[in-house]
Amino acid sequence: MNLIDVHTHFFPYDMKINRIKYCKIDANFNQLYANDNAQICTEDDLKMILDDNSNLKIVIQSIGYTDYELTKYTNDFLIELSHKYSQVKTLGSINPAWGEDKSVDELKRIKKLGISGIGELHPDIQGFNLLDFNLMTPIVDYMVENKMIFSVHSSEPVGHIYNGKGKMYPSILYSFALQYPELKIIFAHLGGGLPIYFLMPEVSKELNNVYFDTAAIDFLYDSSIVKIYKQILGDNKILFGSDYGLINLYRAVDNIKKSDLDTNNLNNIFYNNAKQLFSW
Repeated sequence: MNLIDVHTHFFPYDMKINRIKYCKIDANFNQLYANDNAQICTEDDLKMILDDNSNLKIVIQSIGYTDYELTKYTNDFLIELSHKYSQVKTLGSINPAWGEDKSVDELKRIKKLGISGIGELHPDIQGFNLLDFNLMTPIVDYMVENKMIFSVHSSEPVGHIYNGKGKMYPSILYSFALQYPELKIIFAHLGGGLPIYFLMPEVSKELNNVYFDTAAIDFLYDSSIVKIYKQILGDNKILFGSDYGLINLYRAVDNIKKSDLDTNNLNNIFYNNAKQLFSW
């Protein structure tokens, strides 16, 4: 089976063996990885997965760092991986809270070196307002002009609390997407429930630029959620994402297969939609 996983996280080996050091440097890395049980995957893990499955392609996402130098360091790591492995594309990181000059300069740098977009940004912990359009517009304008993809963490407004959940609720995501209809957007974790509002005709018409990935839905929803959202969205707006290494890749695949979708639906979710979006 051909498979594109659009939501994975891999880090330089140095960040694995010096976890405490980097937790002290960056607030978001600390929030997500301070617990020793939080798995930090490296290039060795990536190579093993790719070697095991020649039909697998992977999008490696960053995590929305707060520290400028660490952001550049990890962006360089992701650039290296995208050049080294033909099965890999990458989304880098910026922090709009740095201000326009720093953010756009880093965006331009990583674009020239082959990165496909930015994400998974975490506005809450990074300290910027996704709906501050004066702040976001210069960034978005460059991304639209250069056909870059924007991925952002999404939060459920109800349910259990977990590290990194944040407050990126559907109302915020909707307003952001509405402001920037030409920007290709991935709302992670099925958009915190935003797809339910696609039953409203105006929402369905307005958000043609939006995709939803399935990252970590094993921890959030019953497996029937994918079939339900497919009925609402169609099968062309859902992207398979595992959130590896939080969740095992094959466990995530099996969870989607439990949703009782037909072969065409599964092929679109597992492969075709991401292939088109990332021009693979």
